[in-house]
Amino acid sequence: MTNQLWIYDTTLRDGAQCEGLSLSLEDKLRIARQLDSLGIPFIEGGWPGANPKDVQFFGG
Repeated sequence: MTNQLWIYDTTLRDGAQCEGLSLSLEDKLRIARQLDSLGIPFIEGGWPGANPKDVQFFGG
């Protein structure tokens, strides 16, 4: 029997809250694409109503 590890990444939400860090929409998309290419199945992108960049990130 093999065990499977599931990773839930919060870089774009928790990581983006670091003091002095401001991710652009393109930054967030680049990070999300890289995480996806690594096979991370769950990526938390932020909260769509939190700021205009998050609205854009979610396609709004």
